[in-house]
Amino acid sequence: MPSNKNNQKIYLTSKYVCKYISEEWLIDGKSTREYGKIYGVHKNTIEKIMEKDGYNLPLYTLSIICFNKGVKLSDFFKLVENKYGGKLNDSFILK
Repeated sequence: MPSNKNNQKIYLTSKYVCKYISEEWLIDGKSTREYGKIYGVHKNTIEKIMEKDGYNLPLYTLSIICFNKGVKLSDFFKLVENKYGGKLNDSFILK
C-alpha cells in the first residue's frame, strides 16, 4: 500500500480532551478572544480546541486552562473519562 504523506494522525485521547472542553466549557457564545483571556491562552489555541478533531493539546496548556477554570488536572481527566470512557484509548485514526 503506498504511503500517503497527507495522512494526519488524530490521537483519540487528544480529540476527546478537546471535545470535552468545547462541549462543556466553551458553550456560552463568547468569542475565541474572550475565551482565551478567561482561560489564559491565545485565541488560536481556543480555535484549535474547537476544531472537529481537536489537536494535540500540550499538557502545559491544558494545565493552564484547568487552573483558570478552577479544576485540578486529575479531576479534569476524571470528567473526560466519565463522559467518553468507552471511546478513550491510546490509538489514533488517520485522516
